[in-house]
Amino acid sequence: MSKWTYSSFITYLLLGIYVLVVAMRIPLLGISVDTTGQKPVITEFYYPTWAQQNNIEKGDILLTIDGIPAENVRTIQLDSIVRSAKELTFMKTNGDFHSIKVKHKDNPEEFYLQIIFPLFYFFLSLGVAIYLWQKNKDNPLTSLLTLFLLTCSLTYISCGASSRGNLIGEAVISIGIVLCILLFIHFLQFYFRYQHLEWPYLNTKWLYLLLLFIPCCNFIMRINSDFRVITALIYLTIFAVLVLYAIYILLTSYLRTKLAKIRLITIAFITPFLPFLLFFVIPEILGQNPILHAEVAALFLLFIPFSFIFIQVNERLFDIEYQLSRLRYYSTLAFFSALILTTGITILVIDTLSIIQITSVFILIFLVIIASFYIKEQLDFKYRKIIFSSTGNYVHNLYAAVNRMGKAKDQQELLEQFKYEITEKLGTTAFTIATITEDVPFSRGEVNIVHNMTHLLLHDSGEEKIMLNIRHVLQKEELLWLELLALYVSMFIDNLKLIEDLISEIRLMKDSNDTQLPWLDKLLWNIIEKEKSILAQELHDTILQEQLHLGRELDVIASSPTIKKEKILDIREQLLNASKDLREYCENLSPPLLDTFGLQIALKKLIQKVKIRADFLLNAQIERVQFQDATLHLVVYRLVQELLNNAIKHAEATEVSLKLQVINCGFILQYEDNGIGCDIEDLMQSSASMGINGIRERVRAFNGDITITSSHNEGMQIFIQIQEDVESYD
Repeated sequence: MSKWTYSSFITYLLLGIYVLVVAMRIPLLGISVDTTGQKPVITEFYYPTWAQQNNIEKGDILLTIDGIPAENVRTIQLDSIVRSAKELTFMKTNGDFHSIKVKHKDNPEEFYLQIIFPLFYFFLSLGVAIYLWQKNKDNPLTSLLTLFLLTCSLTYISCGASSRGNLIGEAVISIGIVLCILLFIHFLQFYFRYQHLEWPYLNTKWLYLLLLFIPCCNFIMRINSDFRVITALIYLTIFAVLVLYAIYILLTSYLRTKLAKIRLITIAFITPFLPFLLFFVIPEILGQNPILHAEVAALFLLFIPFSFIFIQVNERLFDIEYQLSRLRYYSTLAFFSALILTTGITILVIDTLSIIQITSVFILIFLVIIASFYIKEQLDFKYRKIIFSSTGNYVHNLYAAVNRMGKAKDQQELLEQFKYEITEKLGTTAFTIATITEDVPFSRGEVNIVHNMTHLLLHDSGEEKIMLNIRHVLQKEELLWLELLALYVSMFIDNLKLIEDLISEIRLMKDSNDTQLPWLDKLLWNIIEKEKSILAQELHDTILQEQLHLGRELDVIASSPTIKKEKILDIREQLLNASKDLREYCENLSPPLLDTFGLQIALKKLIQKVKIRADFLLNAQIERVQFQDATLHLVVYRLVQELLNNAIKHAEATEVSLKLQVINCGFILQYEDNGIGCDIEDLMQSSASMGINGIRERVRAFNGDITITSSHNEGMQIFIQIQEDVESYD
């Protein structure tokens, strides 16, 4: 800790202990008196129930306070009020004298509001401040949030000492009521800067000038006691204005940014301060009776530590919705389970258990079941890497993140996208991704936590390592999400490096005019051989078989003594048909109309041919498409060609529809028939798989998407979408 941190905590402890001791030493009474006569006469009670229990009534004459004549007590002389006392002597209207000992335990309202709750708040705020400080000691946000919590606590617990007329208590509460809100606004300004958000509001350093006004008011109040009421109203007015200003900052910022983090801070601030403002401060400023006493209205300030315990500095917030959904889910299961078990126990021993005992058994079983769920959750995460998820958000987010990162074109773009995913999901920018060369004591994908910092090795190529460093500790579900995402990042980096190496090799070959690239030659050779095999199979099954048949016919004619003219004409017709088929094969291999007249005319000609050959009714809707990459025109033609050929050979359909639709920088091709259909797995084993696989490979080669749906006797539907990569042609 720094010296300023030590000073803050030591000051908090010293002042807090002092004002609490002042409050515990003498009970608070708050009895108003009339001092116009020789002796003070009781007129009003702050605790009327306590006064009634001790037989103190309005009109009674106050004689002594702790053995001192009442008219000589300073608080009565200045303010006409008995603030605190250990012993009172008074005279009833009938002349009877009474003396009572004042103790905290005799007035439960004073005991809890002045002693118990301030003690609880004192230690709670101290614990929360230490917890927040340990989360991140080097961040100025931590210091501001810690000072805010401690100042709020000091202001609250000083109420008891201030109401007893203690000077230090009055000074602490007068400064603290303004300083706590200034610290919060200062925290917001730093928080916005840390989140890279615009701060169009007044700079907080100018607001701190208000603190100079407070000692001046206190000095004037000491000189002239009549100024006491006005001073109190001034402090309350400054407090009210600052609270409303802070609420204005939070609400306008949330409406501008729609950030869940700001919404949560808004709720955490409004929940404790707005009730205190509405029920006590504003009525007091307006000269009206407060709806609640100051001590009661200030109880809402107890929400401050509970609210801000969910705020982790480093711009992170606990996933409160996750915590609440888990508790709600476990409570529901535990409630019904406990209800069933309690009912069973009650039936077995109904004569021996009272209602209170049955209720106690139910509560005990309920708590045990909930505890069991939490224990099971810890064991599942430790040994099986399973976490609770009521909505599946982490799984969905991981899927979406991987999908977005998979579109990265290089390592730099991939890491930038990875940074974005961490910022969005984990809600933090307190991390770095660095390339190092020294060895680390953990393997790739392994999380290592050292000194409240999370380290993860993303990639290790031997020569250099890519390291993720997060300057705080993550929750277990965040750790699991990060480990899985880092695994994908590592694989993406491997693939990108492989692709980059191949591209570098090709460029090097191009620059050196070296045509020897074995792996590329092998790839091209395999592609060419595959196309040759397909073409050979087609020619073998059609033209070659037809030629063999014609050869046998000619042999028959040659051996026959008589030659019939009709037979020769029939052979001639078959030769013409074979030539026509061969011409179609040539056109299919290189469509002449596509280069001469364009895609639209070539598709119309292809569709006309199919309508003549096919046994089904073809409904085709072809829109005019234009691409910067001329290759895509051939791709569209081939896809339509393959789809219609597949329909002719395998579909056995009566109706086929084909639709080519233009989209931004691309096209959509939809095919549908009412044929026999098939099972997709069976399709891969059938003869039709060659055509379907060709379509699928062609689509994937151009980074397109293809969806095939089919089932027996329900036809087939194929959806293809390809978008042109314009950037690669700029």
